[in-house]
Amino acid sequence: MLQHFRITGSGRMVPAHRITSEELDGRLGLSPGTTFRRTGVHTRYEAREPENAATMTRTVVAAALAEAGCGLTGIDQIIDASLCLQQPIPCNAALVQESLGPEAAGIPCMDVHASCLGFVAALRVANGLFASQAANRILVVCAETPLKGVNWAEPESACLMGDAATAYVLEAMTPRPACVFRMETFAEGANLCVVEGGGHRLPSYAYSTEQHARYCFHMEGREVHKMAARYLPGLLQRALEEAECTLEQVEIIPHQASGPAIELMARRLKLPAHRLHATVAKHGNLVAASIPYVLHEVRQRCAAGTRVLLLGTAAGYTQAVSVFSL
Repeated sequence: MLQHFRITGSGRMVPAHRITSEELDGRLGLSPGTTFRRTGVHTRYEAREPENAATMTRTVVAAALAEAGCGLTGIDQIIDASLCLQQPIPCNAALVQESLGPEAAGIPCMDVHASCLGFVAALRVANGLFASQAANRILVVCAETPLKGVNWAEPESACLMGDAATAYVLEAMTPRPACVFRMETFAEGANLCVVEGGGHRLPSYAYSTEQHARYCFHMEGREVHKMAARYLPGLLQRALEEAECTLEQVEIIPHQASGPAIELMARRLKLPAHRLHATVAKHGNLVAASIPYVLHEVRQRCAAGTRVLLLGTAAGYTQAVSVFSL
């Protein structure tokens, strides 16, 4: 596959309110160190009013546009790749446009929803839009507030999450070879990571306190790990062959699911430690903002043309590997 895009600007942020693992130990009545030992997350951040998805979006978009040297009038498409929907209708991207003010009026908006792999899916869509000459400059946003939807009765998943936002400006360029976007979904794992309530199967108006847990995030972590062990190695190998590279030739950015999950993935896939970028301990699982949050940091340290490999798993059960050049 040819790479038709380049990243010309990016921005990221976490909210002001900081929560430590020690605080969560106290809140949940756990012995000191339990939360960090289970999750590998020392700190995470929560958006509390007046901070929210809209304010975070404005901040990261301004940073991305400034680096790209363009304004909103130069954007041909807004893609929101967030997992956390602010409301069922309209699409999140329309709410992104609303938060950006009158200058954004008229820009086409759409969502690309692939759970924690939303950003990877959005890159794939953007690459196709550039290839068909449907756009010249695209804004991709992930503004995540997962702490609003966790179930504190299930602390092993609730304590993983953190709020954050990222924005990227992508521009069309002369195509480069050996770009890879491989994604697979195995619906046998569709019930392993869920929020049941809020859609038409279990509408929001049917909410009751007795069913509260069904409206919160639920994860069967061990079963997800089993599926990843079964399917992810093969996908990674096929992607590397298609990209004509080895793990020693790329900067590896995994989904920041949890400390133990990244360690397990690194062992099973034999990821070289000096190429692996893991910062989950500092901010927690940022769902779809996770990969682009770390990619922003890698961009600051690496030269143009550096090849990066994005990989991870998500609800569905879905897995993806992408290789492209900065």
